[in-house]
Amino acid sequence: MRALVPALLALLALLAPSLAGAQAMDTYGMGARSTALGGAVAADVEDFSANYYNPAGIVRSGQLRVGAGWFGAHHDLSMNDVASNVDPVHGIVVGLNVPGQIDDFRFGFGLGVHLNDQRVSRTRSLPRQRPRWEFYDNRPQRTYLSTHLAIQPWPWLRIGGGIGFLSYTATQLTIRGAIDITSPERGSRLEHSLDGELITIRFPQAGVQVQPTDWLDFGVVYRGEYALSNDLTATVGTRELGSPDSVVIRAGDLTIPGYLSLLTASTNSYSPHQFVFGGSVRPIPELRLSFDLTWLLWNLYQSPLGRSNVELDIIVPPELADMIMVPDSITPGEPVDAFFQDRVVPRFGVEVTALREPDVRLDVRAGYFYENSPIPEQRGYTNLVDSDRHAFNLGAGLELFALRPLLPGSLSIDLYLQYSFLPERAHRKVLTVDAVGDYVAGGHIFAGGATVEARFE
Repeated sequence: MRALVPALLALLALLAPSLAGAQAMDTYGMGARSTALGGAVAADVEDFSANYYNPAGIVRSGQLRVGAGWFGAHHDLSMNDVASNVDPVHGIVVGLNVPGQIDDFRFGFGLGVHLNDQRVSRTRSLPRQRPRWEFYDNRPQRTYLSTHLAIQPWPWLRIGGGIGFLSYTATQLTIRGAIDITSPERGSRLEHSLDGELITIRFPQAGVQVQPTDWLDFGVVYRGEYALSNDLTATVGTRELGSPDSVVIRAGDLTIPGYLSLLTASTNSYSPHQFVFGGSVRPIPELRLSFDLTWLLWNLYQSPLGRSNVELDIIVPPELADMIMVPDSITPGEPVDAFFQDRVVPRFGVEVTALREPDVRLDVRAGYFYENSPIPEQRGYTNLVDSDRHAFNLGAGLELFALRPLLPGSLSIDLYLQYSFLPERAHRKVLTVDAVGDYVAGGHIFAGGATVEARFE
């Protein structure tokens, strides 16, 4: 009988916290060409990936562009040389740029989708003390949708903006019935209901492209902050002990009514304000060099270790008063500040036209970016694991022009590979009695993908 209270309290420990993260595109990129260039495309992106990298680029080419592709990533991450078993991620990307023009005024509409093909949204809860890879677990497990409008008032200026959409789930669990500890299989009968709701949030995105000459471009982008809350309500029984919806424990002739209410509220996924400045230069027609600098305001991070509250009420029969100890109250869990710091991410890209003929063009690409971790060394209560990240990208694109009458335009086929190295990082705990202790975390991420885009004249 003494196991009843610890079991109920364990439910709180398992359900209280949630993992956090940001958009999957921040980690794995969107579109094969832009990803191969290390994401350094804010200044002159013009394919469907402009719906993420810079919405001003939607109107750049003045063509109807329809693209689709596939991406995948495998995580080889470990702690103390033990595999962390972070789930792989793969799915599809789809985009659409639709042009329009009134006299000399050009405008365009854009749509971008980043869809995990395993699930629409995932919320995974872990005990607070368990180390978790903060940016690689729940982060890619979401559906992203964006819609934008862009204008080109002058040939050298393009402006775009719109809204991004993300989804998350809210859950409510209810349990009622009876548990017979003397005959658990025959005498126990429990009913439960689980209600889940898919909720969508919106956040702004905007960008500008300036092209003072044919060989020089600049871009500025803003991506808004968002936080996906994670509120879980679980009730076992009802406050009216003895009612038909109560949960009771039977032991022979004894009946013990009980009630448990658990509420946890935390941030399931968070993305900070992002400001991007980029430049692109083409010293010769066959060579493109690009550079982006992204400032992420991680100091505003909303920790996934949120608040919790538990109500527990059990009517203990006098015969068992010395056997079952019910606490008068349970101390609620309070949010824990993660003390994240802002970070600046440099990105570099190189694109070389290796072949240019009237009917075909072949481009080869390379890119690199460096993400210094915003997470401080985990020395105290938290175990939000991360490491710096060096990402190396390679890719190629083949564009076919002689497709009439089937396609009055061109067809592009683009591929990329990405390797990310996360150097080992030590986390040394201050308290010698810490349940987790010191650990070293690091590893590798392997990713790749392909996209096909049709351009209509």
